[in-house]
Amino acid sequence: MSRRTSGLALAAVLGLLAFRAGADGMPAPTRDDLVGTWRLVRIEVRGPQGTQSDPFYGAGSEGLLIYDRSGWFSVQIMGAPRPALEVPAARPQRPGGRDAAAKEAVLDSYYAYYGTWTFDPASSTVTHRAAGALYPAEQSATYVQRVELDGIHMTFTRAQAVASGTAIQAKVWERVRAP
Repeated sequence: MSRRTSGLALAAVLGLLAFRAGADGMPAPTRDDLVGTWRLVRIEVRGPQGTQSDPFYGAGSEGLLIYDRSGWFSVQIMGAPRPALEVPAARPQRPGGRDAAAKEAVLDSYYAYYGTWTFDPASSTVTHRAAGALYPAEQSATYVQRVELDGIHMTFTRAQAVASGTAIQAKVWERVRAP
């Protein structure tokens, strides 16, 4: 798929999501509505093959997202199940060794980054600008996602390319209340 075709597909999907969000009668979220701590409920991908678990995280993933008023955020997501690995007595350990495969599996089941965030009420999109990330190539990456609020739930949606076309990834978060 060409970049132009991909861009047009993304615009069409975001337009449909905007239409759907406005049609359900839910009030548009504000920046203040997003501030706080959110626990991941689920991640799913809706595409040409139907709805399925996210291929990276799998079913049963967990996570935490924190937005503060100053414009900083932090997000961590871990897939399930995670492999068991003992905490080393010293860090860093030399590469390779008997735990190399387990370390790779641990890295592949965890995702984290932090940085600054902005909210555009006109398009109901939140933009994450990474300042640091588990994967160094994602430092200074920018991620734009559509956001909807429904009571204590916040849903991020974004289009992504899959082998058979375009799919919509939905991350559903639930507000964490003080104990």
